[in-house]
Amino acid sequence: MRYSGETVDAALSKGLADLEVGRDQVEVTVISEGRKGFLGIGRKPAEVEITVLESDDQIDDQYSNQLEDEITAEIHESEDEPVKDSPKDETSTKDESVDDAVQAVGNYLDDIISQLGIDTEISVTVDRRNVYFDFDTDQQGLLIGKHGRTLNALQILAQACFDKQVKRRYRLILDVGDYRERRREELQRIAADLAERAIVERRAFKLGPMPAMERKIVHKTLASNKHVKAKSHGNDPYRYIVIAPKFK
Repeated sequence: MRYSGETVDAALSKGLADLEVGRDQVEVTVISEGRKGFLGIGRKPAEVEITVLESDDQIDDQYSNQLEDEITAEIHESEDEPVKDSPKDETSTKDESVDDAVQAVGNYLDDIISQLGIDTEISVTVDRRNVYFDFDTDQQGLLIGKHGRTLNALQILAQACFDKQVKRRYRLILDVGDYRERRREELQRIAADLAERAIVERRAFKLGPMPAMERKIVHKTLASNKHVKAKSHGNDPYRYIVIAPKFK
């Protein structure tokens, strides 16, 4: 499909938002880089052709959904397990217990991912109250899953496992190949583009289900835009955002 915009990036962002896909799921051909013209005369918009990759070129949806279902089942089983009472003294919150919990979660994730047939190495960084698990694998797409669903499900599972072992609140973040940063930039582009379309076309746009940290990116991106409103609807894990124009 072809999309146009003031720049190639603008046209690409419009297409990705319309197709609800990520940059790594499409093939892009630049038809025209556009032309500014002189004093607006002879101005020509940029145009790109976007082709969504076939199943042979990206992660097979059926297998990706199967992985997500298996991980979700693990999450429910984890939530049903009784939480052990924590000692009342502060020894349970010392760095040693955090290190033990990080090691346990790392082993837990490694076991699950291995069972899913994914070969990966895990590196861990603890920064104040954030624990980063970074995966190095040649099977990035399979570990990330469609729209990040597999990676997000693993992150929920890891957080639940960690919280049962450490009293203090830490935030676990799972990443592979800088996906989180690429996803953040992608969500910012999509949010800005849909906000512009909502204003021009005077209609609302619904984004697909996203985890809380991704919804936060969208809300933050549009917080200063006085012409649109972004509101979350539904319940996790199917909670989504609607971007709509503000009518005077």
